Amino acid sequence: MLGSWEVPRIESIRTLESRRVATLGVPGLLGDLQQDLGTESVVVEIRGSLHGDQARDDALGALREKFRAGDPVDFVADIVTATELEQVLILGLDITETNDAADSTRYRIVLREYVEPPAPPTPIDDLGADLAPDLDLLAELGLDGLELPDLLGSIPALGNPVEPMRPALARVDQATRGVTDTLLSGLKGALGI
Repeated sequence: MLGSWEVPRIESIRTLESRRVATLGVPGLLGDLQQDLGTESVVVEIRGSLHGDQARDDALGALREKFRAGDPVDFVADIVTATELEQVLILGLDITETNDAADSTRYRIVLREYVEPPAPPTPIDDLGADLAPDLDLLAELGLDGLELPDLLGSIPALGNPVEPMRPALARVDQATRGVTDTLLSGLKGALGI
């Protein structure tokens, strides 16, 4: 069964199961290192034949509809009872009309195991969203208990920071009064001022 459609006149069904193995060559080591990365999706191939125009049109119409939709479909077969294969994607559809018998059509269907993708991760914006009411309550309690002026204690008054430096600046001014622009022109030229 492929969804609700019973696959008609099956001649053969085969499965292909394989492992994903990463091979890493190491210089100086005889052979390669192997890392098992798990199994690949099971591939199922169904071959069969249809006889008569009506049987061909009915079967291929139902099959092509599922193939073009591209959606996963339920799959039941005796050959996959030992696997956990429940849903498949129809990967390929090969139809051949032959002259072996009157009105004979051969088909080949290739299916691959469908694995439901994992749920997307939670956005970072939601991180801690459930803690918001508790954090608001703690913030209120903490701010109500604080009296900022009491914590600051006595702070000395800040005045003009230039006042204590005025005597030193007066001495610099007296020492540089005799310096004229002509004396400084060479220095200004060297500095590019």
